[in-house]
Amino acid sequence: MQKVSIYKGIEYIRISQLPKEERDQIRNWLNIDTIIKIQTETELIPDGVVYKNYVHWYENIYTKISPAEVATESKAAKAKASTKPYSGLAFE
Repeated sequence: MQKVSIYKGIEYIRISQLPKEERDQIRNWLNIDTIIKIQTETELIPDGVVYKNYVHWYENIYTKISPAEVATESKAAKAKASTKPYSGLAFE
């Protein structure tokens, strides 16, 4: 999860500073109206997102499952299924 930045009481993150995977996924989810611009004394930040919106997205929408994790979960499910005791009934 990205660390919060604060400017004049506005808690925000910058999309451009997110890891590539997060950056791509959040851009697909965000409405253009939720991206904010913040003018500081030194620069214009064109890609801000209010931190509470980012946290909501990260905790409820963002999925971060690598192919290795999917394969591990699949192997664990198969192993569990293969350890089922045999009862001899044709209905199982």
